[in-house]
Amino acid sequence: MASSGLRLWSSLAGLVFVVLAVMGSVLLFDGPSDSSPAKMTSWYQSSSNRAHVNIGWILVGLGLFALIWFVAALRERVRESEQAAQEQGTFLSTIVLVGGTVYIALAMAGIAVSDGIKTMSDDTYQHQVYSGVIHAASDASYLLVTTGGAAMGALIFATSIAIRRYAILPRWVSWFGFVAGVCAIASLMFFTMLLWLLWVAVASVLLFRASRPEAAARREPSAATS
Repeated sequence: MASSGLRLWSSLAGLVFVVLAVMGSVLLFDGPSDSSPAKMTSWYQSSSNRAHVNIGWILVGLGLFALIWFVAALRERVRESEQAAQEQGTFLSTIVLVGGTVYIALAMAGIAVSDGIKTMSDDTYQHQVYSGVIHAASDASYLLVTTGGAAMGALIFATSIAIRRYAILPRWVSWFGFVAGVCAIASLMFFTMLLWLLWVAVASVLLFRASRPEAAARREPSAATS
């Protein structure tokens, strides 16, 4: 089992992920992707524009790094509750781990495709910009990230069920989670991403509070009498 301090701060990494992902996405996905070739050439030939796309890639990448730690903390908390129950299975915690892993892998691939192709004029003759390729990269990276929404939805649903069974977090978070899970699966519609990101941020803060030593000490007597 992870040390209490490590798990405590890892539980807050979900909030870090949301902040960095939103900030980084503003920069990473900036720039024209369906404008005229001349406009796209002018924008992507600018070194300053390419630089802030790269900064966006770094920020989102760091956010996904933080998400790895949050998924681990969340999985540990769900697994701990499952093993304390009579059935002693690890079904829900396994879904949390698999869902988080698949989402992170697809999102990392997506931002790599976006940044690598949008800034590839650095390595082309006279900084030549291929507008059609950039448009394809935007579509491909968006679909990679939104396809990963199915995996994130599985994580959110599994966590919400665990909340209802084991009271890991306040019960209202599970109802919010069922809505956020549907939104994650429907991530192709951009605005739905905002709702599941909000759920991750809220769950992260509440998990951090629940993982503090004083909160854990309050849970133990009730667990012993259940």
